[in-house]
Amino acid sequence: MSQRVQAWLLKNTGPLQYLVNERLAKRSGLIGRIFKGLEMGPRQYSQHTFLRAFRVVNWFYVQLYQTLGVMRPVLSRTILGVSNGPLNYTGLYLWFFLSIGIISKFRFARARDLLFFNAQDQPEFWYARYNMMFPPSFLHNRISAHYIEINHIFAIEMLKRYQLARREILAEREKHSDFEKRTKYITNSNYVFEPLGADDDKIKRMKDDGEF
Repeated sequence: MSQRVQAWLLKNTGPLQYLVNERLAKRSGLIGRIFKGLEMGPRQYSQHTFLRAFRVVNWFYVQLYQTLGVMRPVLSRTILGVSNGPLNYTGLYLWFFLSIGIISKFRFARARDLLFFNAQDQPEFWYARYNMMFPPSFLHNRISAHYIEINHIFAIEMLKRYQLARREILAEREKHSDFEKRTKYITNSNYVFEPLGADDDKIKRMKDDGEF
């Protein structure tokens, strides 16, 4: 509804507006509830969409009638002498659809399993089916036992080298004063060194035992 039509209706329907808004809408009971939703007044947000909806419905009706009007019986029905009989387009579509499914070997029963043919490779499948928990990468990385053994040996040998290098670094670090330990690699020029207090007996005992 355009603004001009709305303004004309509001201008020329004063008695009707008074009847609906003041008399009927303010009544109690069923009548009041009905006319409360039918109160008349200016539309403040946007134009009315009722006529636009009619245009959409009309467009669909015209397209439907045009589609039905251009349909004609196929040539095979004309040859067989039943050209004036109705043609079941829905049945033909269903026949073609099912035929394509049969030719493509589609599983009509439990068809969704085709989308999850590798679902057992996912941890979510085992958790949902058997309430079993796996690490996220457990079933994705299929590693041979030979590779696992080599990786284990390699990790042990590298750990031995790391422990040796760590002991050398710690021994070399103990030769320096506390000031040099805490200021040798600083990058902040505003850093002010404040020495820590002496270690208590518990810390000294842990250092002597090699636990600190």
